Amino acid sequence: MDLRAEVQRLCADFDHREIRRTEFLDRCTRLVASTIGCSRAGIWLFHGERPALRLQCLAMYDATRDRMTQVPDEEGPPVADYFLALEQTGHVMATDARAHFATAGFFEHFLETNHVKSLLAAAFSVNGRLYGAFTCTQVGSEKDWSRLELASLRVIGSRVSLALANIERTETDTQPAF
Repeated sequence: MDLRAEVQRLCADFDHREIRRTEFLDRCTRLVASTIGCSRAGIWLFHGERPALRLQCLAMYDATRDRMTQVPDEEGPPVADYFLALEQTGHVMATDARAHFATAGFFEHFLETNHVKSLLAAAFSVNGRLYGAFTCTQVGSEKDWSRLELASLRVIGSRVSLALANIERTETDTQPAF
């Protein structure tokens, strides 16, 4: 499979309104999970300003259950730490999510209750400002993420984020975090 061509076809279907937003998000997260080989794949948006940032989950696909799942928003100091890591490096590669500085704060709430052991995230920006992240999580056991997996996540995210930014501007009145 040519990943770039697959992503381009998916985004073209959405851009031409051949598929609706819900199906687009579903197919995007399923593509991420199958490409990376992770337990769960998500798309998150940042809202607000530091230090009162909030993370909103647009979509989360659970490959272990083969279904989309609802995930509550995250807010508080852990979001600010995570945001800072993404802002500075553009990614987070946490083999042990409990110990990684950018994800340790989430472990108390979200990661522990969902049995997340490892997390990979690639940031995306709109107009030069951090807007959100594509995430991969591994449940049950740790996963040592590779640079190739990060590169694949970025390939997907670079095109999908453009479509997401366009739809978010037209469907909501929220502003990206900066």
